[in-house]
Amino acid sequence: MNENTRGILFMVLAMATMLTSDTVVKSLAQEMPLFQVIFIRHIFMTIGLVALALHDGAFRARPSPRETRLITLRTLGECGIVCFYMIALTMMPLGTGTAIFQLQPLAVTLAAAVFLAQPIGPRRLIAIATGFAGVLLIARPGSEAFGPGSAFVLLAVACICVRDIVTRMLGASVPASVLAALGSAALLVLSGAILLIQGTWTPVTPTQLGLIFAGACFLLVGYLAMVLAMRFGEIAVISPFRYVSLVFGILYGFLFFGEVPQPIMLLGALIIVGSGLYTFMRERSVNAR
Repeated sequence: MNENTRGILFMVLAMATMLTSDTVVKSLAQEMPLFQVIFIRHIFMTIGLVALALHDGAFRARPSPRETRLITLRTLGECGIVCFYMIALTMMPLGTGTAIFQLQPLAVTLAAAVFLAQPIGPRRLIAIATGFAGVLLIARPGSEAFGPGSAFVLLAVACICVRDIVTRMLGASVPASVLAALGSAALLVLSGAILLIQGTWTPVTPTQLGLIFAGACFLLVGYLAMVLAMRFGEIAVISPFRYVSLVFGILYGFLFFGEVPQPIMLLGALIIVGSGLYTFMRERSVNAR
């Protein structure tokens, strides 16, 4: 199995498990404060990730000052992704939010060209512009469809670019379990602080606690898989497989929230996915020469 194939498999696993966890959070956020759900989820997450990192002896490594700065930046990006995206999902249908979120592979590809000097030709630039057009079709700035939720999704995409580029810059020098544990711990502290400021807390039933624990388990797998996906192969080849989450987003939205996707949303999603798949096929064509 070559590096690109490994990266693709880890990316598919990350997307499937993260979307499942997001669905649990969106469902529970209808019954209790959003940041209470995030706080409890990341208690479980942090305990599991720290235990895994300790078992692997990952905390024995002493990062350099440069690595410390990059780790801090990546952790901030991780916090931004979860907070912005979870807030967005409480304001809009799961399928629509997931569809706009599919701008991320194209955005990360462009960011990799700018900050990592990874090659990007005119055809790939056209694909990125086409994907952005698909996002505009879904979000429709200036219309009623474009609300705060759409803006929060775009902020989450910007944070993804920060996280993934920094992950590649760190390489394998810092263990994946440490990066995931630090990100989870930061979200635990952040959500706890927001809860204190808001002064809101509702009783948690055993069923709700069980669902949060299940969501945490899915997200734990997703965290580790995402870090590993960004360490294997070429970003431009691996990133388009984030589109797996679009299938889960539309399916989960229909099954659990009764959300029927509008034709214009499906058209925009197809444009975004098509532009990303074109990027992938272009990479395969170039590498085959």
